[in-house]
Amino acid sequence: MTTVRSSSRAHLPEQQSQALLRGTPDDAARRFSELFSKRGFEVTERLKRKGDATLYVFKGRRMAVTTVKNTGFGMAGSVKTVGSAFYVLLTPDADTTRVDLFGKPTIDGRAVCSDEPPAWVPLCQGDVSTEAMWGGGEQVTGREEAETISGLLLEMSLSGSGGPGSMVAMPEAGPVTPSCVASELPEWKTASAPEKKKLLEKCRAPASSEGAQAADTK
Repeated sequence: MTTVRSSSRAHLPEQQSQALLRGTPDDAARRFSELFSKRGFEVTERLKRKGDATLYVFKGRRMAVTTVKNTGFGMAGSVKTVGSAFYVLLTPDADTTRVDLFGKPTIDGRAVCSDEPPAWVPLCQGDVSTEAMWGGGEQVTGREEAETISGLLLEMSLSGSGGPGSMVAMPEAGPVTPSCVASELPEWKTASAPEKKKLLEKCRAPASSEGAQAADTK
């Protein structure tokens, strides 16, 4: 069996998972409910967090992955449903609302665990494992969740309505291009927890093409 651990942060840094919206957290919640619903994700939880912050959880299915194998007594198939869970933290700030987003894949409705999740995300309910030869591995790396968050924030920035729930400030673009994706490295599957932490730190170092070019010219 293989334990699945991933999240949107493997592909989208914290600075690019934040935004500032006009109006109250309720205005922001209505806007996110609308946008997530369009993508097939519905609100499942509303939780109070430190201070005046409120956390909304959105979940939905993305696809079914069928695995067929020879058991020695014939062919047998199994189906796992792959989906996503999105965590949206809304914090009031004067006449605006700060937004922090985080996403994780789900397998058969269970959100996978992740390394170093934000403190405001609910505690993981136990590792989620799949068979070593399971064919849905590429769907649970956190990339889908990162792309959904990026697309959602971009759509909000382009709407330009100016009313409650509209974008005031986009996430910081920043020169943050991870040098690699830790969960996609060959050694990730067999790495221990401390080794995975080192791999995450290694991949967080931005890839700098300019630095590489400078080194080549020396």
